[in-house]
Amino acid sequence: MLPDLFLNNVWLAIGLWAGLSILDYVFTLKAAHMYRDGASKHFTFPGGIELNPYYKDDIARFRRFSFRFLLHLFFVGGFLLIAHSLEFPRLFAFVWGMFVWLLIAVHFRHIRNLMVFHYARKSAGVSGEIEYQPWLILCLSSVEFFCFAALSLVLFLFWGSFFMLGGATGCLSLAVRHLIDSFRQSRVLPQSEA
Repeated sequence: MLPDLFLNNVWLAIGLWAGLSILDYVFTLKAAHMYRDGASKHFTFPGGIELNPYYKDDIARFRRFSFRFLLHLFFVGGFLLIAHSLEFPRLFAFVWGMFVWLLIAVHFRHIRNLMVFHYARKSAGVSGEIEYQPWLILCLSSVEFFCFAALSLVLFLFWGSFFMLGGATGCLSLAVRHLIDSFRQSRVLPQSEA
């Protein structure tokens, strides 16, 4: 099976995760540029397009190189290496699944957003303007990650793959975090906006 190829080769596993992480950052920067270059005439995001507070500043400033991102690669890569060195294959599959499946879910969202921004820049099939408040974006993100968590859980129940169980856990944890952040942000709104 293909996952076994990665689970038995830690460097390949870390390389795949790192590649997906780099692609995540590249897609986010591309979306930020597309938003600035015309999609913003149809969509307004008062809180910015980046949901992760850790990278908000880097994306808002269009930084191609992010020291924070480099630290993230280093620490998570090290964490994966340590998890693999424990020689408990199910634990490594679970942990690797948390990181990789979450990024796969994020890439589905990126692809959709890039397509929407592509057409919105040209006003092709899009008219008018809509403003998404940060709490609503987080709420919608939470729903999407709950769906990916449910899909991962179903796949785990069919195949018993700890990779999928880790994926379900990773997506569920981000869904809960975004839901909590959404509730927090909706509470601070003036009563007329809520």
